[in-house]
Amino acid sequence: MAAAPGDEVPTPLAAPVPPATAVAGWSSLPTDLVRRIADCLLDTNDVDCYVDLRAVCHNWRSATEDPRSDVSDPRFHPRFWIVLDDDEAFQSDGCRVLVNTATGRFLRKQLPLPRHYYVVTTTVSGFFVLADRSPTHAARVLNPLTGAVVRFKAPVPRDTTVAVFFFSGSTLHNLTVLCDSTGKYYTAVPESKRFAPETTNDAIYNYMRKAVVGGVYANGGGWASVAQSNVIMEKLFNLSEQLKVHFFKFFSVDPLGHRGDVRCFLLDFGGEVFFITKAWGRVMVLGIEPTEKQTLAPVETVGRYAIFIGHQRCLVVDAAKFPSVEADCVYYTLDVGKFAFIWKHSLSDWKDERVFDAIDFVKENKRFVPVGARPFTIIQLLSSYTINISDSELASKQSW
Repeated sequence: MAAAPGDEVPTPLAAPVPPATAVAGWSSLPTDLVRRIADCLLDTNDVDCYVDLRAVCHNWRSATEDPRSDVSDPRFHPRFWIVLDDDEAFQSDGCRVLVNTATGRFLRKQLPLPRHYYVVTTTVSGFFVLADRSPTHAARVLNPLTGAVVRFKAPVPRDTTVAVFFFSGSTLHNLTVLCDSTGKYYTAVPESKRFAPETTNDAIYNYMRKAVVGGVYANGGGWASVAQSNVIMEKLFNLSEQLKVHFFKFFSVDPLGHRGDVRCFLLDFGGEVFFITKAWGRVMVLGIEPTEKQTLAPVETVGRYAIFIGHQRCLVVDAAKFPSVEADCVYYTLDVGKFAFIWKHSLSDWKDERVFDAIDFVKENKRFVPVGARPFTIIQLLSSYTINISDSELASKQSW
């Protein structure tokens, strides 16, 4: 199998071995310099490289902080990482492929998953929500970049679909999971004996789910200030009425149906919240005007970024870091029967066009599988992430 972008390909020639004196010189670098290098790695969220740096020698470990000593330290949390968990090629031998949407880095990471845990889901920032293999299948949250695990006493709901893990005020390690099969969501902290269930109506559940997968709920505060705003909710309700779409279907994860159907997505864009509507051959990006009325207004440009949306989730990437991805565009998928096609909407001239001439995905059971020979393009991989969500391994095992 071809290596994923960013994988290191072994060279047939042996690398020269540096003399012992050179190694000794590196280990005696000034502490301030080692810290500056380490801080640069943290600035780009290359936390795995930071961990590798600390493993070089005792002096470098002494000069830097242990990322596993305080799992609540946000400097060591994954940021802007997505997990390509929708293809068996990315799940072999306990490996997972992560992509940093801000830097364009692809990382193939070996994780201690098959031996100890069931993978339940992953968060929008890159945390893994796991279930212990032994009963009662207590919840665990794994930081894949450091290997740190936050342990919960409560069993994880087996039908979990998506989740968010965040810190809010004095409440540490808050894990909220959403279950599509029941339309319920549950919340727990590590000491909770069970996940507390919350019941809501279908329309609000769909809305909350879109906030989670769009990163709006990732820090807790964004949800409270925007997604739960009664003013914004009322304006979105009015928008759905103008578009003649029921509010329940407006935020549904189902693919578009008839030609008049419309879907709405929530997306965190550098701290702002965008609302993206998708219809047949028509995409619109709306933002919140910073006024007292909080009016929804069209977004004219997203600059050097590109947005990807599918019926399951959405994301934003720095187009300059991803070859072939065009800036100031929205990439979206349209489903026609059992096939799906990738389209591109340009915000600069409002033109929509197919990205590829051939069929991009074919539906097999519940999944949309990329069509064509490997390796797939970056646009295909990112689009596949938006239209597929892997089932919980715990639910699959218990259904046998």
